[in-house]
Amino acid sequence: MDKIKSRFDSPRSYFKGIPIVVWLLFLVVVPLIFTFIMSFYSSEGLMIKKTLTLENYKLFFTDPIYSRILFKSLRLALSVSIISIAMAYPLAYMVSFKMIRGRNLLFMMCIIPLWVSYLVRIIAWRSILGNRGVINSILMAIRVTKEPFEFFLYNKFAVAITLTYICIPFVFIPVYTALEKIPKNIINAANDLGANEFQSFLNVVLPLSLPGLITGFIFSFIIALGDYIIPLQLGGTQGIMYGNLIWSQFGVAFNWPFGASLGFILFVISVSILGLTAKFGATEGGFLGE
Repeated sequence: MDKIKSRFDSPRSYFKGIPIVVWLLFLVVVPLIFTFIMSFYSSEGLMIKKTLTLENYKLFFTDPIYSRILFKSLRLALSVSIISIAMAYPLAYMVSFKMIRGRNLLFMMCIIPLWVSYLVRIIAWRSILGNRGVINSILMAIRVTKEPFEFFLYNKFAVAITLTYICIPFVFIPVYTALEKIPKNIINAANDLGANEFQSFLNVVLPLSLPGLITGFIFSFIIALGDYIIPLQLGGTQGIMYGNLIWSQFGVAFNWPFGASLGFILFVISVSILGLTAKFGATEGGFLGE
């Protein structure tokens, strides 16, 4: 009895008994509520006035610079997601269906970047794309140019290529998981019925892997849309994104109410995207509504 009592009295057992809904309530829902309420406040100097107003949202919808940067960020996030899918899907397909030996090793190599610090990976790409970086050093060594090219860094290209690198593992993992769930006998049955490899992929593999593909798209799109560190480090004046606007309101301008309104607008857009993509597939390997 003493052992049982001590087991239930331990702090570890106590925290295990707290429902996940409570954690989500305090770590997700409550902060969102505070953000939503703060978005209706106003800022005067270093003071936050708790008088409810719609001026923050009015400023966003009336000043074209904010909507322009938002649509720019949406286009970039969409481009990054499409490129990430185009690179991660063939890789996941090869690892799942073509690799016999070394499959686990190649899978680990695909997700190893997730083990490296986010900032370290950004600094590495800045070293690769810089004036004295790897690419320019190779081009000057083989006499392609005498001076380093400056268009590799501090622009939208640098932001896009770095975000794509960051997002590829987040697309690869759900796609690989969906491909691994496909029963091999279904593919064999398609081959027995006369379908070639391309037809089997188009009519069997691709539809069954669509939930993983959509999940990867959601991950990459949300990551690319809300990121502000990569544009800050690699974007320069041309690479300012919507996340930088939110960061600047909290970190530089000290206009927390306006930053909260910008953040809540981004949250609504993200939830809308999740709602739209939920109509096409689910993460469990099947279609919704079936």
